Amino acid sequence: MKRMWAWVITGCVVVLLLLPMPVAERFTSPTQDGQYLTNPARSYQFAFAATRASTEAKLGRSGRALEEAQRAMQSTPFTVTKVELLFFPQAQAYDYVSHSGQTLQADHVHEFAWEIWGLPADGVGVDDQPDVIGLLDYQTGELLASLAAND
Repeated sequence: MKRMWAWVITGCVVVLLLLPMPVAERFTSPTQDGQYLTNPARSYQFAFAATRASTEAKLGRSGRALEEAQRAMQSTPFTVTKVELLFFPQAQAYDYVSHSGQTLQADHVHEFAWEIWGLPADGVGVDDQPDVIGLLDYQTGELLASLAAND
């Protein structure tokens, strides 16, 4: 009986230690895939940051972020298809090279931001797959960067 409880407790500890990794992978952008499985400390940073994140953030939910992305990008040559959450353990600059070779840059990104994914509105894309076209601040909803600004 004691041996069974030892296995149950060991199993629970293992689950608690590994749980943040798939959670972080699931709730963050595909552009960050693999970072949490190869760096468990980063997945714990994500979990703690997510619990601290302000419930009063302007774009605290993906639905609100998608609406704001569509509004912010409506007069650009892109059609917004989705938004994805980005996590940065510390404020930093953000550079992303799109499939078309354009560089999206934001000077100062806080802990959370939303990547705006979309397609060219004219329907002509590099491979007809959505790509990152902009970046929104999680707290304020401010458009931090856009590929449309680079055109």
